[in-house]
Amino acid sequence: MFALRRRRQTERFPHVLALALSMALGGWMGAFSRESADAQTTPYADKIGVELDGIGDGSRAKPFVDVAKTLRPWTTTDGSKPAPLDANGWPRTDAMTVLFDIRPIPAWNPPIDDPDAFQPDWSGTYKLRFTGQAILALGDASQAHIANQRYDAATNTTTADVIVPKGAGLLVLSFTQTRRTANSPTNTGITNLRMIRPGYPANTKQVFTNEFLASLQPFRILRFMDWTSTNHNPGYYGDPGHHALHWADRHLPTDATQQDYGTKYGAAWEYVIALANRTHKDIWINIPVAATDDYIKQLALLLKKTLAPDLKIYIEHSNEVWNFGFPQYIYNKLAAIEEVGKGRSPLNRDGTQDQEEWARRRHAKRLIEIATIFKTVFGVNAIPARIRPIYAAWVIQPEGYYANVLKWAAATYGPPKNYLYGIAGAAYFNAEKAAPNASPEEIVRVMRASSDSNLKWRAQIQRIAEEYGLKHCQYEVGPDNGGGSTVNVANRIRANRLPSMKELMLHDARDNWFARGGDLYMVFALCSAYSRYGCWGLSEDIANRNTPKWQAIYELTGFKQAGGETASLRRLRSGR
Repeated sequence: MFALRRRRQTERFPHVLALALSMALGGWMGAFSRESADAQTTPYADKIGVELDGIGDGSRAKPFVDVAKTLRPWTTTDGSKPAPLDANGWPRTDAMTVLFDIRPIPAWNPPIDDPDAFQPDWSGTYKLRFTGQAILALGDASQAHIANQRYDAATNTTTADVIVPKGAGLLVLSFTQTRRTANSPTNTGITNLRMIRPGYPANTKQVFTNEFLASLQPFRILRFMDWTSTNHNPGYYGDPGHHALHWADRHLPTDATQQDYGTKYGAAWEYVIALANRTHKDIWINIPVAATDDYIKQLALLLKKTLAPDLKIYIEHSNEVWNFGFPQYIYNKLAAIEEVGKGRSPLNRDGTQDQEEWARRRHAKRLIEIATIFKTVFGVNAIPARIRPIYAAWVIQPEGYYANVLKWAAATYGPPKNYLYGIAGAAYFNAEKAAPNASPEEIVRVMRASSDSNLKWRAQIQRIAEEYGLKHCQYEVGPDNGGGSTVNVANRIRANRLPSMKELMLHDARDNWFARGGDLYMVFALCSAYSRYGCWGLSEDIANRNTPKWQAIYELTGFKQAGGETASLRRLRSGR
């Protein structure tokens, strides 16, 4: 059912449309939503960023006002196989989709990991609209009901209210006896589905929800690795015609969903730009491992034309190319082996026969090539003033993954500071050494010790960064309680809700990072469900931004949020 979030553990293994979106959102510096707030300066305010959660029907961040923008790819009405789709991803037959699934993990296969079974409240009346006709029905577990369904023959438009009661966490909607046009036969599908969240006019043009926009206010930088589905791989390297990602393959805002389907994956770049312009935040983007040079050039041109000109662009080649658990690792390695095999490659200019060394060097080489393409679009002085390439690698092997690679890059391309802004790692603090029956308080203490143990890696990488005149960054950082194990999962989850979690996060950021020369600190992540697969989010409900983790963010950034503790937080703290 719900697409579970991947494990994170570093100790282991059309231009015009984008501009129109930005303008529709109120310009580059549009007013924020209904939350009263006061941002003040702290020494770290411009160095704190956040990872946005992946686009999906289970996203607790609920970024879009129109829920249908993240609907699950269409299936046949029995759910047995994908439905046939048109060029924009709309079903060409009767079909079914999941609009949202925010149940605690794994409610579909109990027992639930979270002892408190927390689930955000998404109840209310949703305004549904689509082109065509259909008989609407809800899945057995959806608990909602449909009212006021009407068909307007003059416009070939169906409207309805979908009323979701409190406690409902799943919304499945089927469309049968469909007619795409007034003259179409039955079973021909529908198009242009919209389902507007409660509290917004049915005809709203607002793209991003008020809660989502408000949640981004404290941060200077937004990282879009999961938003753009970076860890997806379009094909196995060496498979002719299937392993190169072309610009024409990308998602567009006009697609039926921003979820992955077919050859499309990751949210449309136009939405990345629209969100950055709306919130006026710098962006950290991850270039897909299979992206062609033309893809990169077209992306650079799109950003140059439509992104607010004073916003900076941090660029990373894929994500965790060092990580053996991700497909981009083998993709990059096979590409390196092929390149060396063709001869006259800089990857083995010193005669090394170590294929892992070739792969590490190619990761850096590809980032330099990406930076060069961006420089041709943005100008020779763009690096590092506006374009800021970041070389990211594995923190527990500083010599092999940082020092040796930068030494090779310097000998091959000249001083790294001429084409890189910084180097980055992801030193999470985890509870691996906690006892199997550790209490939540004990788990937090173990995580604090884990943060302290990261100092040796951070210090080595800091010295390497200083040697080459580069910034030392964390591309991801935060409490790590993932891995997939159910051992003591209840207490691992509860540890993330303790008031002491605030002090742990402040300790890692202030004492173990900024006080020791660290630069950008990219928190992972904005919002998520808590489960065996991780408790990454600053909260489990984007409407609740008074959690201990959020309080740490407010203190680090000097951001002040109005209002007191929410009812959902009180319930969690009381154990009810």
